[in-house]
Amino acid sequence: MNNRQNIRVLLTDDDEDDRDFFADAIADLQLNFPVEFCKNGLELLNRLYDKNLHVPDIIFLDLNMPVMSGFETLQQIREDVQFKNIPVIAIYSTSATSDSIKSTFGLGANAYVVKPISFDDLKKLLKKVIEMDWNGKLSNSQIESFIITI
Repeated sequence: MNNRQNIRVLLTDDDEDDRDFFADAIADLQLNFPVEFCKNGLELLNRLYDKNLHVPDIIFLDLNMPVMSGFETLQQIREDVQFKNIPVIAIYSTSATSDSIKSTFGLGANAYVVKPISFDDLKKLLKKVIEMDWNGKLSNSQIESFIITI
C-alpha cells in the first residue's frame, strides 16, 4: 500500500451514524480514495466473495454487530487463503476489554483501536492507521504494539 491514493478502505459497522462519521472524517482528511461500507460481517464476506468487486486494501471491523460478529467475521477472513493477507486494521470497537483485545490478536487482526468519540480524534486515528506501512506489519507478533492510540 505504498500509493495511498489508490487504496480501497472498507468499514464494516452496523451503526449508520458511525459509518457516516467515518466517511466524513475520511472526506475531511482529503485522502481521495474510495471507502466502502458493510452493515455486518455476513455482508462483508459476501462482498469479499463478489468477483465483480475489488478486494479492499484495508478493513476496519466493528466487533459488536448483529448477524455475524466482528470476531466471527475476522476468523472467516483469516481462514480463507485469498483474504488472509488483507490487513484487518483497527478492530473498530467501543470496547477495549483485555478479552476482546486478546481474542482479536489471536484471530489474526493487525491492530486494535477504540472508536474515538471526537471527530478530530477520529481523523488523527485514521490518518495514523492509513499512513502505517502494513506490508511489513501483516503479522503483529507483540500485543503491546497491537493497540493503536492517538
